Parts: sequence; structure tokens; C-alpha cells
Amino acid sequence: MIKLTAMKTQMRLGLLAAILVTTSGALARPRQSSQMAQAKRMIDEVMVRPPQDLEVCFSPADPCDIKLIKFVQSAQKSLDIAIYDINLDQLVHEILVQSKKIPVRIIVDRRQAKGNHSLVPLLKKAGADIRYGHQRGIFHNKFTIVDNKMIETGSFNYTHHAATANHENQVYLANPKIIETYRKHFDELWSQADPVAK
Repeated sequence: MIKLTAMKTQMRLGLLAAILVTTSGALARPRQSSQMAQAKRMIDEVMVRPPQDLEVCFSPADPCDIKLIKFVQSAQKSLDIAIYDINLDQLVHEILVQSKKIPVRIIVDRRQAKGNHSLVPLLKKAGADIRYGHQRGIFHNKFTIVDNKMIETGSFNYTHHAATANHENQVYLANPKIIETYRKHFDELWSQADPVAK
């Protein structure tokens, strides 16, 4: 396991070096850190695999947003999302792509959905099946169920800050009893939620 991790790290460093060389002169430019971040992102998009059972991710050190995107892309039958805040462009794009192929249900926090950076209006405009959580406080859930077979949960909101600045966590679980408990809870939240006018 340690040997495999070391090999992956070496491959990442090798790819990063190759990209930096190809972008010629990146080290001499003031935009060095921005270019290095873009290069790392390109590497992560290639290297990151869809999550497995019991896998964890810690942002900002790990590419948790990419891991989540791969998770959403892996859905083949259904996708249920309960989230407080969402503004990751690529994730929203993948959710909308999936919504054309499989049933996708999304529950969000009403107040947060009306914030300046929220992409909930885009989801609504695109015709996503989306509802506002109906509760006393805030709708602070953060979990996604794929195909009723695996969930992602943790502190990670689906936002740029969660991916790049905040210290957040994700865990992926495929335990059937846990999945069933989350699925029943989601169904209950969905039945109580308020439909969002298109």
C-alpha cells in the first residue's frame, strides 16, 4: 500500500513537472502559483478514480471536489442529493448531465439557495428536480446517494471554498444498512420538502 502511494506520488510529480515544462517559463512568471494549481488540477482530473467503500478525502489537501464529481458520474440508476450549499460549476454540470439519463432528486437550503454564489438558480432553470428543505433551522445536510448503493457524506459542502480553502472531510460508504437508513431519511426529507417553482 505504501509502495503504491509512493508510486502515485512520483507519477503526479513527474506529470506536474512535464506540464510545467510544457507551459514554458512558468517558474519565471509571477503567475507561477496559479499555473501550478492549474497543472495539479489537470493531473488530479486524470489520476483521481471514482471513490470506493470506506474511502475518505480531506480538503484542501485532497481533490475532494474531483472525487465527488467522479462519484456523481458513476451513477447509473439514480442520484439523490441533500446539500446545504452548492456552487461547483463542474459538479452542477455533471448533475444536469445525469438528470437527462436517470432520476435525480436534489434538496437544498432555501436561504442559501438564494445567495449570490449559489448555482441553485441554474439547476432550476435547467429543469432539475429540486426542492427546498422544510425544517425549523437551516437545511444543513451534506450527503449524496448513488444508485442506492453508496453514499458520500461529511462536512464537505459542494462549494469552491470547501474544495480549495476550508478544512473539510468526506467519507464514502457502501454498507447496505447505512445506505438504507440514509435512503429512508432522504425519502422522508423529500416528501416534506417544498417544490421549487421552475
